[in-house]
Amino acid sequence: MLFLVAPLALAFSLAACGDDDAKPTPGPTVASTATTAAVTTAPSATSFATSTRLAPTPAAAGTVDALGPGDTETKTVKAQPGAFSGQALLKDVRMGVHPELGGWDRIVFEFSGPNLPPSTTGYVATASQCGSGALVTLKGAAVLNVRFSQAAAHDQAAQPTFAPKVLPGPGTTILEAKASCDFEGVVSWAAGTKGKQPFKVTTLQNPSRLVIDVKQ
Repeated sequence: MLFLVAPLALAFSLAACGDDDAKPTPGPTVASTATTAAVTTAPSATSFATSTRLAPTPAAAGTVDALGPGDTETKTVKAQPGAFSGQALLKDVRMGVHPELGGWDRIVFEFSGPNLPPSTTGYVATASQCGSGALVTLKGAAVLNVRFSQAAAHDQAAQPTFAPKVLPGPGTTILEAKASCDFEGVVSWAAGTKGKQPFKVTTLQNPSRLVIDVKQ
């Protein structure tokens, strides 16, 4: 009997180990997205690290759309919802970095309320101030311009709803970003990048945001 106990114990031990190894290991969850042309809409709310400080920007929360590598083509986003009156107020502009898919720099434009104004994002030869036409000087070898219509960055008392006009870059691709217009329903920002890197445009709700991810 003593000789039979040890083999039986060993058999039960090996069977238990086999059950643990068979269990799947949970992996990272990627939010399901719907893509229209080069623009992806993700309804879930996501918080991002702010970069209004001069300290190094930590990695931002959230994920980068895994569908497609991005490109350098100009991207147009329609208003969300499709029709709204008045102007959407710019509440915040912030930047962060993402390590996944080879690394991305991110810039986020957040608006008050449920309305996201229509926008156009693309590379331009130069950026200029909308009132004076003065050239906007930026660090980097390329300029990525973001233009919103039916938008404002000030309230009815002419007080800015987002005060900083210059933000330092968060990583290695977006070197800095500057406000270039807040006039007659147009708000625009220009970002200096290290080159014409592929980028993606994503819209998020609750709160309303336009998210631009630029490949490192």
